[in-house]
Amino acid sequence: MTLLSSTFTNGAITTGRYVTVAQWQRAVVFTDGALTGTEGPGRHRRKGRAEWRLVDVRPSILTIPTQEVLTKDGVQVRLSVVATLEITDAAAWIVASATPFDAIYSALQVALRDRVAGTDLADLSASRSTLLEGVDEELAPALAHLGATFTSIALKDITLPQEVRAAIAQAALERQRGLGELERARTEAATLRSLANSAKLMAENPMLLQLRTLQAASEGAQIIIHRGSDADEK
Repeated sequence: MTLLSSTFTNGAITTGRYVTVAQWQRAVVFTDGALTGTEGPGRHRRKGRAEWRLVDVRPSILTIPTQEVLTKDGVQVRLSVVATLEITDAAAWIVASATPFDAIYSALQVALRDRVAGTDLADLSASRSTLLEGVDEELAPALAHLGATFTSIALKDITLPQEVRAAIAQAALERQRGLGELERARTEAATLRSLANSAKLMAENPMLLQLRTLQAASEGAQIIIHRGSDADEK
């Protein structure tokens, strides 16, 4: 489990007449071991037997590093997930679990594995942006018990086996080749249609051929005129 920003619980404050709570903190107060309340930012007077615990409630980045998971059709893929976590109830965060981050990490890890295990490889590649859709709602009750919530969950990386990547690349190459051949065939067909139309026009209008000949001569083309022999004329 990797935390890219610090969300932590300070040690208990049991001495001093006053306690200062920063803007990004919440204080959880215990008296004789019992939870007696929470306090927001500011300077507060501490009662003699009260124990104060400060919780940093700034959003934190929770990263699940690369996991090797089998898809529904038995192909092993490697994935990683990044989520943004926010503490919404400082008292629950302290009281509900001794290691809330570990509990959240495990829940998200299991959710990831369940999603991949229920998805075929072909669908997995196409649903990268939607694979974890709804996971935050599924885990909401468990996180609420811990005093936290997810504000975002995203699939960070997905790595397919080498042979699968090679097959996908080959298929993409074949598609591009097919498109190229189709375009060449269309161009050739268009050229043939144009030639056929020109031949038809000249056959129906002999003057067009003479005009085209004169045009070519004016452009500097070499014109060869074949005159038949005397035998041909007879």
